[in-house]
Amino acid sequence: MTDQLYFHKTLIKSQHFLVHINPSLNLKSFLRDGAFAWQAKKRNIPLLVFWHGWDKPFSQVVEKHLLWFFRQTFGRADCFIVLASEFKHKLRAWGVTAPVHLGTTAVEEQLIQGFNLEKKIEAIRTCNTLKILFLARLERAKGVFETVQAVRLLLDKNFPVSLTIAGDGHIRQELEQYCQSLDLTEQQVCFIGDVRGEEKISTFAEHHIYCLPSYGEGLPNSVLEAMAFAMPVTTRPVGGLADMFEDGVMGGLAQGKTSEEIASVLERLITDREKLVAIARYNAAYAKEYFMASVVAAELQRIYGTILPDDAGTVE
Repeated sequence: MTDQLYFHKTLIKSQHFLVHINPSLNLKSFLRDGAFAWQAKKRNIPLLVFWHGWDKPFSQVVEKHLLWFFRQTFGRADCFIVLASEFKHKLRAWGVTAPVHLGTTAVEEQLIQGFNLEKKIEAIRTCNTLKILFLARLERAKGVFETVQAVRLLLDKNFPVSLTIAGDGHIRQELEQYCQSLDLTEQQVCFIGDVRGEEKISTFAEHHIYCLPSYGEGLPNSVLEAMAFAMPVTTRPVGGLADMFEDGVMGGLAQGKTSEEIASVLERLITDREKLVAIARYNAAYAKEYFMASVVAAELQRIYGTILPDDAGTVE
């Protein structure tokens, strides 16, 4: 309620040409940000809704019980941005007729300042052990158990790989015990916890392949960051990844969730070092062209221009 009152006072205090909200499709955000949307449209202010998260089970709740709320709030927006075409199709099914743009999350330029691409390329080409990185919240739906089992399968075939698990979550102890049950040593699977700032930068820079075989996503920022750090990626065609990820060009897609499929995708990558190098170069260039914050901001400014009133001036 405090947020709603503050937002109300902000709207009436001065003129606003546009309201931009970034909700996630879950109960808390749906109700809170829906109220923000309702306030904006009550005052006839142009509204942009950029869906940053999309919980599929909750979308079914919306369809069954809350479409009336959606249509009175978010549904009145002048423009939408989503991270995946499947989310666009869902909005259309809910009756949205306003423009819906496919967007992306962003990689901050400062994250890769000082990153040495040629040093990474040389490491991929010549290192004895290829270092695989999993960086995400530790939860089953991220595919972390399957990633661990896939690494076990690769080691059993004598492939020189190791896995670093970066992140924390309520399943960490269970996951560590699972590694022990597979006779994986700390040198083979290493837990480094949550990483931020310089530690996150060095973690991306020092690893060679990124693996995130998640069950479902919007568009995971960690995949975009890994690409910016010239890392071939193993993932699944979920959310926005189904739209933008090029199998065999950016890395490899596992269509299913099994550890055998993930191991197979990783094996195809690690057995061809020159292909890995080509993918690394491609990903770094692609991320620079499409995912950097300045590029994403410029596209957002363009979208603003499509819904701003004529007397709004230039958005900075």
